[in-house]
Amino acid sequence: MEPDKDKNRNSRKRFILKLTGITLYLIVIIFLYYFLISSGFNPIIISILLVFIILTTIGPFLRPKRRKLYSRLFSGKKGGSYTNEIIKKSQNKDQKELDQQELRIPKPVNLEFEYRKSLIKKCKNCGNIVPNFVKKCPFCNKNITQ
Repeated sequence: MEPDKDKNRNSRKRFILKLTGITLYLIVIIFLYYFLISSGFNPIIISILLVFIILTTIGPFLRPKRRKLYSRLFSGKKGGSYTNEIIKKSQNKDQKELDQQELRIPKPVNLEFEYRKSLIKKCKNCGNIVPNFVKKCPFCNKNITQ
């Protein structure tokens, strides 16, 4: 047999099997629906329940033909030049990183400075804490120096 005819037969068999599976599945769902209605359940709740059951279990019937993971990720072409380009790019990046690392000169950092003006001050005479905008201490009436 030719490969094309064999593929057509396999696809027809799969189609027929899927079609019969779906029809049997729908018959079971319809039977379940009528059984639950005759039991006295609310039809709206039954239909919502059956919709969720259908959506969760119909997947195997509608699943496409499986492909190999490798064939989906990579094409069948063998690109030797492509891999050489990748290697060259990675070597260029490594060389640039080395050049950048050599050019960096550490700068001294001075940490001895105040970031902002303090919000409170302490009176040197009496030791009470006062806000920064006060010129005279309200407790000892002396000028506050910085």
